[in-house]
Amino acid sequence: MEFLQDGKSDNFFGKLYQSEAVCLGLFRLLPPMSRQIIMNLLWMSNEMKASQLKLFLGMDPKAPNDFITTQHPLLHDLLILQSIKHKGLIYYVLHESFKKGLRGALTGGGSNQAFGVTYKPMAGGSDGSVHLDVDELVDYGDGKWEALLKYMVSSQKRAAREDETPEKRVLDLLLQCGLMERVYDDHHYLTDLLKITSKGFQFLLEDRSAQIWQILMYYIQQGMVSSLFFLFPVLKLLFSLSNMQLGRAYDASRLPSVQRRVLDELEAFGLIYKRANVPTGKHDQFYPTRLATNLCSGNVASGGDGAMGGAGETRKGFLVLETNYKIYAYTSNELEIAILNLFIDIRTRYPNLIVGRLERDTVKEAMKNGITAAQIISYLTTHAHPQMFKNNPLLPITVVDQLHLWDRERNRLDKNQAALFRFWRKDMYEDSLAYAQTIAALLWTTTSMENAGGIDKVFSGIIIVHESLSAPFKAYVDQRREDYRMTG
Repeated sequence: MEFLQDGKSDNFFGKLYQSEAVCLGLFRLLPPMSRQIIMNLLWMSNEMKASQLKLFLGMDPKAPNDFITTQHPLLHDLLILQSIKHKGLIYYVLHESFKKGLRGALTGGGSNQAFGVTYKPMAGGSDGSVHLDVDELVDYGDGKWEALLKYMVSSQKRAAREDETPEKRVLDLLLQCGLMERVYDDHHYLTDLLKITSKGFQFLLEDRSAQIWQILMYYIQQGMVSSLFFLFPVLKLLFSLSNMQLGRAYDASRLPSVQRRVLDELEAFGLIYKRANVPTGKHDQFYPTRLATNLCSGNVASGGDGAMGGAGETRKGFLVLETNYKIYAYTSNELEIAILNLFIDIRTRYPNLIVGRLERDTVKEAMKNGITAAQIISYLTTHAHPQMFKNNPLLPITVVDQLHLWDRERNRLDKNQAALFRFWRKDMYEDSLAYAQTIAALLWTTTSMENAGGIDKVFSGIIIVHESLSAPFKAYVDQRREDYRMTG
């Protein structure tokens, strides 16, 4: 929720808190003690003195009055808890709109549509509506999300089948948020092949709830570029979905047009399942999946172990690492195996066991693609088998040190055949730099202000490009110089 904490105004939150679903959803996301503070103030008609609130929290009444800012920053940043100064004393009160919205959500006295409108099928099922049970929705949502994660980790290793490739809008979002990037061919030209980035691998280490919120926040911020009015209906929809009942069908036709369009995007990620109305052809019926209904629970997948979260039970550690760099992975999960395949050399595969080894070439290839030693170590630690916890330290120190050494090798000098170009005009340097980046020719660049024999300093820019691409780059530079000469 960082983007909501970034200096938003009271008017902004006043409008946002008009939705009971938003108020209840944010309340569920807050830490336990922050929720206790809200419940203590929710039914009070008057403000609470700062000294009384400190006593409630078990603090010294004489403690500094910035305790809300330091200990409960979300209450402060989201303007849920506001301070009032009167006759030298500090009082605390809930934001009026938040107070009204949360009261309405808890008592059922709010808007009838705040938490969705139940879909009413036509008599005799003539609209083609069907009932999906909870297990089907769980399998659908989790399957969609795991398919996305599997594509992220395996798209570069092999050509994905068409039915395994996410929709274009999903891939575009993964590219825009930096979780994946396009691969260059041997001639330094972009291809349609995608690979996971260092940021993307870190994304896999997050728990499933954090993963989904991260994707949703990128999606919201992308929409905010075109219109701020996009933000309010989307947030209201997300918090409404988080408070809907798993296994119940809801009516999409009762939603505003912006929210109906967003439902299509959410379906691509597995947050909802949509059904078309047979007579009209419209997708009026939708089911929220567990990914959506648990958005505000902090535990979207019951396992809660990031990409490794299981569909039902809590996942235990499954990796055993030996001092000889051998890894035993007690798993049959295709996603877990695909992630391991990024940085280990898999030697043997049994029904419930994978045997592999941390080889220099395999690890260096992973590091070349942006995965760091710290991330590999974090992954091995997070998913260590319970038997490993008998060791002190948990991971063999020789293996950990070797991973760091392989990582440092990336900082050594690389030898490349190259061509150097110097520019004395800043505008021409910037144009040429942009072109070098476009054709993936850039190796290194720097700028400075240098003395030109007088008192004033002049701009100096250097661009170094791959020798194999120096000819088209030189042709572009010569053409630009001619253009500048013609325009004076």
